[in-house]
Order: sequence, then structure tokens, then C-alpha cells
Amino acid sequence: MSEKQPEFQEKLLESWRLKIEVANRNNIFCHCRICGYEWVESKDDAICSNCGSKSVQKILCWQFPDD
Repeated sequence: MSEKQPEFQEKLLESWRLKIEVANRNNIFCHCRICGYEWVESKDDAICSNCGSKSVQKILCWQFPDD
């Protein structure tokens, strides 16, 4: 039984990695450094729709608490 434990943990860890990858791909909080506009984006190369700036700070949304 102890031989299966590491295999189970590795599969569980891989499952979590895939979920985080999906969250990263679809939920990026963006903040424009020029005009201060904020939005959630799914593209990594976001451009501010308010002022057209490419100076955008990006934070992955899964890092924020739910409450």
C-alpha cells in the first residue's frame, strides 16, 4: 500500500497544476500603470482599452482570496 501512496500524491499534484494553469489562462487581473483602469483579461499581452497603453501590470486572479 505504501508503494501506491507516492503515485497517488503525484497524480493529485498534477491535477492541481492543471487547474492552476487553466485559472492562469483565463483570469488575469490587469491594472494600467498610465490611467489606472482595471479589468480582468484572458490574454497575457493585454492592452488598456481605456487609454491604449501597453504598460499593464498583471496579477493572476487565483492568487486573490475568495472572501
